[in-house]
Amino acid sequence: MISGLPWGLPPGWVLILGAFLIPLLPRPIKTSYLAILPLVGIYHLGMIDASSIGILRLTGHDLTLARVDGLSRIFAYIFSVAAFFGMVYARALRDDRQHMAALVYAGSGIGAVCAGDLISLFVYWELTALASVFLIWCRGGERAFRAGMRYLMIQVGSGVILLSGLVVRYLGTGDLSFGSIDPASPGAMLILLAFGIKAAFPLLHTWLTDAYPEATPTGTVFLSAFTTKLAIYGLARGFAGTELLIPIGVAMVFFTLLYALLEDDLRRVLAYSLVNQLGFMVIAVGLGTELAINGVAAHAVSHILYKSLLFMTIGAVLFRTGTAKASELGGLYRSMPLTLLFCAIGALGMSAPLFAGFASKSLILSAAAKEHELGIWLTLLFGSVGVFLVAGIKVIWFTFFGSDKGFRCREAPVSMLLGMALTAVALIVLGIKPNLLYGALPYPLDYELYTLEHVITQIQLLVFTGLAFAIALRLGLLKQKAGTLLDADWLYRRGLPVTMMALVKPVDRMWHRSTDLTLTLFGHVRRRLEYHYSEEGRLSETWPTGRMVLWVASLLAAYLLLYQF
Repeated sequence: MISGLPWGLPPGWVLILGAFLIPLLPRPIKTSYLAILPLVGIYHLGMIDASSIGILRLTGHDLTLARVDGLSRIFAYIFSVAAFFGMVYARALRDDRQHMAALVYAGSGIGAVCAGDLISLFVYWELTALASVFLIWCRGGERAFRAGMRYLMIQVGSGVILLSGLVVRYLGTGDLSFGSIDPASPGAMLILLAFGIKAAFPLLHTWLTDAYPEATPTGTVFLSAFTTKLAIYGLARGFAGTELLIPIGVAMVFFTLLYALLEDDLRRVLAYSLVNQLGFMVIAVGLGTELAINGVAAHAVSHILYKSLLFMTIGAVLFRTGTAKASELGGLYRSMPLTLLFCAIGALGMSAPLFAGFASKSLILSAAAKEHELGIWLTLLFGSVGVFLVAGIKVIWFTFFGSDKGFRCREAPVSMLLGMALTAVALIVLGIKPNLLYGALPYPLDYELYTLEHVITQIQLLVFTGLAFAIALRLGLLKQKAGTLLDADWLYRRGLPVTMMALVKPVDRMWHRSTDLTLTLFGHVRRRLEYHYSEEGRLSETWPTGRMVLWVASLLAAYLLLYQF
């Protein structure tokens, strides 16, 4: 308990501590408790103002457990809202492990964005990794276990790099505060690398596309909301204006689209599109202006909402049909019309007018235009069109239309539909009333969103994207093939095992040969010893008295000869 904070609790700890009460509650109370607890967390967060700074004295250092300013507040609030929507969506499940893991995960994310020092950030950083892996393991099966282990190793590795960075930084500067970090300062590159792993930088992103599709139907909803946005917050807090981030973000926008277009697993498609949208935020952090950082915060809010909604819809499909493969789905508009409606809202929420994604992406595009970065502006425009194609139109078509595979299932459970409905309403409200979003941003903003030119341009882009998809489909360019599509994760899922086997086989062969030779030698010695000394051996036989006298006389003669000479 920290004095000076409401109830003596830092941000997020209402969810963390409340999670451990779940197994003790009876079922009728538990379902309501799961939805109410995040609301209590939101109320607790609202009670913390800028003057309520939680300081904990530890080993001679002041740890700032509650630093709530304009940037951290908006991230903390959207994390809390995402936890509420996610728990409403998942509360019908009778799995206390998932509920506890999800709430501890969400609470750790909230605590991390409110941390004012690097030590506190590190503790929350690792806690998010440990809690979130159970959302993968709870699905059960060998694939989920292996994906969870790979996920955990990378996430914990990110924490180790962060710890190394803060140690180097402390030894070099004596500073442990979490604020703007000079990229040239001691430990800065290690901290940036730790953030980059969780932000899914190119070649460091494979943990995301590997693990998210193997999580439980509800677990993926939570995974999509917190880990990567925490990393984006860390970049915005510590490395705003670092130009190195711009080409990294551009690469994230481009390379993911091809994989998303070819991928069969629809949750993996959404994971690739998630990386694409993270690229938008990384570019904006690299620009570093107040308008760009406002765009980062706004797009983090809208991205959490529309990506959660899309994962909710595919999670409901997986829950009812047992598959999320495009090659195995089709025709579900008959059985799951409400899920189709919410999936369409999630797709439109990415960039269509009257939806939150339009309000947030416009800020980033305007920030690039204001800095006269035409190449970046065109990249963002292309990425916006591409992600609508792969994560919107493709997902809807192959899931709910396309070739009917004969699924006749029930609509999603009521709790799932309610979670989707709340998320959809939030997307629409923030799109229609963008000032609700703009008023919560870190920097003052005077921005006119709904200009005629802007709206018409965006509608034209979306219409032509749909037309391009229809033409490609008609030409047979979008046939989905079953199988797992590997990209950089080929290195450790295929390349590394093959290389290790190639190195191990000669050593293994030599070991077996030396072992066989040693066993053969010992076997020969053992047989000779048995021949002479076993119960039936030569030296165990009963010898005649005359032969024994002869041996004694011979030995005596030999001794005398040796003594004489």
